[in-house]
Amino acid sequence: MRVFAALQPSAAFLEALTDLQTRLRAAGTEGRYLHPSDLHMTLAFIGEWPEDVTDVLPPVGKPFSVTLSRIGIFPQAKVLWAGVEESDRLNDLALRVRRNLRGAGIPFDPQDFNPHITLIRKPVLPSEALLAQIGPAPVSMTVREVCLYRSEHRAEGMTYTVIGRKTQDDQEHCV
Repeated sequence: MRVFAALQPSAAFLEALTDLQTRLRAAGTEGRYLHPSDLHMTLAFIGEWPEDVTDVLPPVGKPFSVTLSRIGIFPQAKVLWAGVEESDRLNDLALRVRRNLRGAGIPFDPQDFNPHITLIRKPVLPSEALLAQIGPAPVSMTVREVCLYRSEHRAEGMTYTVIGRKTQDDQEHCV
């Protein structure tokens, strides 16, 4: 099974992200838009792994907030994304997820953590100036849990399903 650790957007965060996708589409941006149910912020990509690793994920501890702040493009990955304001707590959480995975002998993509939510794959913008004109509403969400997602190839593209959660209270819940 192909898995990764990530944050699941709250309802208000998800609404702001889908509104951003709607405005980008209305402005003429083409590409493969991610379905709202597939939006997430990856903390560590594990890849193929034969078992559920939810028990390895660290609890969040004291809840904290992250706030949408900008959009951008990763040209090499061909991805248009929404980013959040700099957060020491978020960076620490990603570091703890990776440390726990490493300690359990579970390999993951060692690429530096760059907090973002992919909105569109292979974006084609009507103009480069569009990124400066369209931005997300500064919506915040409280981080209370780390989710383990499974990704699957489907005819319509990749789909992502939460298969486990590690909450602030260190309680595990499987979906």
